[in-house]
Amino acid sequence: MSTKIAVLCSKAFKKRILSIAQNIDDIQLEFYLYNQPTDAPSMLKQIKPCDALLIGGTLPYLHAQSLLEKFPIPWNYIKQDETAISTTLLSLIANHAISLEKVSIDVMNPVFVDNVLADIEYSGPKPYVYPISIAEAPNDILQKHLKLWQTKNIDFVITSIHTVFDELQVLNIPAMRVLDATGSIIQCLEETKSQSLLTKSESVKAAVGLLDIPENNDFNSLILNHITAATHSTYKQITPLYYELYTTAGHLQNAFEKENMQKLLQQIEQPFKLAFGYGHSIFEAAQNAKYALEFAKPFEVYILDEHKNLLGPFPNSEAKISLKTNDPYILEMAKQTNLSPANISKIINFSRERQSSQFTSHNLSEYLQVSRRTTERIIKKLVDRGYAKAVGEEMPHQQGRPRTIYELNFATY
Repeated sequence: MSTKIAVLCSKAFKKRILSIAQNIDDIQLEFYLYNQPTDAPSMLKQIKPCDALLIGGTLPYLHAQSLLEKFPIPWNYIKQDETAISTTLLSLIANHAISLEKVSIDVMNPVFVDNVLADIEYSGPKPYVYPISIAEAPNDILQKHLKLWQTKNIDFVITSIHTVFDELQVLNIPAMRVLDATGSIIQCLEETKSQSLLTKSESVKAAVGLLDIPENNDFNSLILNHITAATHSTYKQITPLYYELYTTAGHLQNAFEKENMQKLLQQIEQPFKLAFGYGHSIFEAAQNAKYALEFAKPFEVYILDEHKNLLGPFPNSEAKISLKTNDPYILEMAKQTNLSPANISKIINFSRERQSSQFTSHNLSEYLQVSRRTTERIIKKLVDRGYAKAVGEEMPHQQGRPRTIYELNFATY
């Protein structure tokens, strides 16, 4: 299955990356185009289910940086560096008979230009170089170039900002954009694809839990059922008061990011100890769970990963993600589809937890813990309003009708 990458970039960069991406196997690009780099933070909320995110430039990345810390999928951005500057200057020399001293250029870091000129042992007059940052509006950079042009100090402009280039074109001022080298773009796409594949492999590694309930009473089965449902676990009873749970690291991580799991642990009044271990095998994960259980006190949960890093005690050691149902985006979807805000929130979280953007009614039914008929009615409402679409069919292993494969068609981040 191909890796689906959301690309957040300008219209001009879309053309560039499309011409290059055909050199990489098993990737699918879906574009989200901004008019200004400042649009990047708001556009993150428009991204539909995918495997990874690629941002086409340092400037939009800087604008979105604070939001990316909690972004639920792997992300990467195309960085401006000396290779981009040297490629651009080579293009200038090859295609335009202009001296460097008659050029103005805006870049993320002026040191890049200095390093390139030093590497080629250039000793002549240097170009005018302006640094750019998120603190300075693109129009301010444009005005600096225009001032040099109007005073006849320059004959050419090189810019890192696509909107500045467009304005210069309108004014008939000779200009070009900083060129990202083909090799750099290919490398960045390959890195983004690899990050996605690594995240998927990490999320499906084994996780084994050990649940120790000191006292035997009527609440034991209730505690067990709640915890196994929240972590998508199966279990084996070792003794009347001791259970072994089996799940994956991805399910476990998502469980501890949910507010309902946090509330569950806090509402259990009967003492219990719970520990999980990660591992590349069931045996390794079980051993790590045993080590983690030694640290747990009543009402505490610990996780020991395959690198022997101890996480916890939960639920109080880390901030949790709250699934709010007063979000106007969710409320509008609920109104359009006739589904409850709670169901919309669950469907969004279902998409975030899956390692594929595609799913069947069986997958969603298992997650929502409702009947297949109820799930099919939910999907039909989503499809009828354009919030989901059928993209193929899956043949069952045994005899039976093919299952329809769906994709959600709305932003889930």
